[in-house]
Amino acid sequence: MNLNKTFINIINSPRIASLLLALLLPAAQANMAIAATTLAAPAKITEADFSVKINNRSFFLGEKWSDQAKKQAGTQISEDFVGDVPAGDISYKYYRHQYDGFEIYTANLFWQEERRDIDSYLIAQITINTSAVKTARGITIGDTENVLLSKYGQGTADDSNSQHWLYYEAGNKRISFQLEHERIIHIMMTLNTDS
Repeated sequence: MNLNKTFINIINSPRIASLLLALLLPAAQANMAIAATTLAAPAKITEADFSVKINNRSFFLGEKWSDQAKKQAGTQISEDFVGDVPAGDISYKYYRHQYDGFEIYTANLFWQEERRDIDSYLIAQITINTSAVKTARGITIGDTENVLLSKYGQGTADDSNSQHWLYYEAGNKRISFQLEHERIIHIMMTLNTDS
């Protein structure tokens, strides 16, 4: 007996095909419903999300900047004074440390409130322009918008200045992803000095 031929004959019977459909459809729908509910929504944005891994070391927004951190970031291309940036009644000094594919901006943020020396600096901004540096959730330059959404969620859109950005915030920190043709072309993490 040829089982393939018998099976095809059974399927060709409209009555049996309808019966099979009636039996299998609820099971398939149940499996799809289970699959949909088990797809985990991205975790809420936390302080740990505001970091990048560079040369096997994690750099966090708001962490103290030191000579050791500067060396661990790699070979610096340049360092320059960006300027004094006002924040309320005070101004903070900002410096840009440029590396191959990324920049780290440091500032003497919150030195008065934290009773630190005026010349002590924190990482105030990290910008990424290379696929060699990843965010804490593994996102990098060149990833698709769908990959971003699966790791971070919907976010908030900002379409100003003819650019499309999605950003995510927690506390006084923001991580932003610039998208072009549904691909990430620029990543920026910043500390908000207003809060």
